[in-house]
Amino acid sequence: MSSKLMISAKGIGKAYSLSGSPFSKFLDQLRLSKAESRFWALRALDLTITKGEVVGVIGQNGSGKSTLLQIICGTLTPSCGQIEVNGRLAALLELGAGFNPEFTGWENARLNAALYGLSLQEIENKLPAIEAFADIGEFIDKPVKTYSSGMFVRLAFAVIANIDADILIIDEALAVGDVFFTQKCMRFLKEFSEQGTILFVSHDSASVVSLCNRAILLEHGQVLANGDPKTVTEYYLKNQYEKRQDKVSNANDFLISKYQEAATNTLTASEHDFGVGGVIILSCILVNDENLPVLQINGETSVQLDICVEANRLIEHPLVGFSVKDRLGQVLFGGNSEQFNMKLPVIKAGQKLVTSFYFRIPGLTLGDYMISVAAGEGSARDHVMHHWVHEAYPFRSTLAVQSGMIEIYPDQGQFNLVEPK
Repeated sequence: MSSKLMISAKGIGKAYSLSGSPFSKFLDQLRLSKAESRFWALRALDLTITKGEVVGVIGQNGSGKSTLLQIICGTLTPSCGQIEVNGRLAALLELGAGFNPEFTGWENARLNAALYGLSLQEIENKLPAIEAFADIGEFIDKPVKTYSSGMFVRLAFAVIANIDADILIIDEALAVGDVFFTQKCMRFLKEFSEQGTILFVSHDSASVVSLCNRAILLEHGQVLANGDPKTVTEYYLKNQYEKRQDKVSNANDFLISKYQEAATNTLTASEHDFGVGGVIILSCILVNDENLPVLQINGETSVQLDICVEANRLIEHPLVGFSVKDRLGQVLFGGNSEQFNMKLPVIKAGQKLVTSFYFRIPGLTLGDYMISVAAGEGSARDHVMHHWVHEAYPFRSTLAVQSGMIEIYPDQGQFNLVEPK
C-alpha cells in the first residue's frame, strides 16, 4: 500500500444555524446572540486516508457521515478546519444527484462524465462501457424522470466506475439496488481497491468487514473509533445494544436463578413498539451454554432467549414469542410459547413472567441480525397483541455460511412466575 496522502481533514467542523430569522442568523455570525443556536453536525474531526486504503464509515443516522462525505466532495463548505483531496474524485451520494430529470440516460451520462473532467473524445470512448455496466436496456434512451430508484443507481454507478477516478466515495445509495447489481458493484469495488482509494458508507457491517481494511465509527459528529473493521463494527454493535437497553440494578430479581450471573437489561420504550398494553415486555437476553450474553455467533451455536414480561392486569392466557430477522428485516425464523409446548400460567397485575426459549443455530451468513419480541393473550392463531418490540436484541454472525437449518427444541422451554413484592 502506498503512503501517498489522498484525503486529509484537519479539525473540520460543520455548524448549522437553528435561528429562525435572517437577522438572528446574522447575530449568530457576529456572535452577538446570547444563546447558542447552532447545531454542529461535525466537530473538530481529523482524518487521513492514503492511497490504496478502503475506509468504511459507520454510525447511526445523524452521526455526521453524509456531512463528512459532502465536505470531502466539495459540495459542502466546512465551518472550520481544512480539507485536502489529491487526485480525481468520483462520488455516489444522494440518489439522482447531478442528474437532469428531463435529459435521457445518454445525455446525463455525457454531462456527468464532463463534470468529472473527461474530454469529449474520452466520453465517447467510455459510453459503451457505461451502457454495459448500467444494463438498463432501452431506458438509456429515455428521460431519467421515468427511472426507478434502482435505475438511477445503475446509471450513476456506471458513470463513476468508468471515469478512471483515483478516489471513489460511495454513500448508502447502493442499498436501493437489486441484489444482482449490488453484487456487481461490490466486485467492481474490490477490483478498484487494488489500485485506488475508497471511502465507503454503509449500515451493513458485513459489507464493511468484507470490503474495507479500515473502519471509522462516527457519533455526534466525532470519531468514536478508528481501526480494524471487525473490531470497530463489533464495538458499534455493542454500543448500540447498550443504548437500546438500559441496565437496571434489580433486573436479576425476577430472572431464573440459573441465569443470575448473565447480564440482564431492561428495554427502553421506542416509537416503533406497539400493542394494547395489558402486558409489557421488560427485558430480553440471548445467552449461550455458559450463561453469557451472546452478541455474536461463529458457526453452530446453542442459545437460550429469556423474555421477561410484567402484567398490568389479569392475563388468563399469556402468549410470548420472538422472531429473528436479517439486516433487511426479513424474518428467518421464530417461535412462541404455544409452539414450544409451554402452558403459561395466569398472570395477575404486577406479576412478572420469564419465558425461556432454547434453540440451536447451525450457522448464519456473515452479517447483522436482530431479534424482535412480542407478548400477547390468547392462542397463536387468535390472540390480542399487548406489546411488540422491534429490534429488541441485536447480534452478529462472524462466519460466512452458505446454508444451514434452524433447530428448535419444542419440549425444552420453561417459564418462571414471580410474585410482586
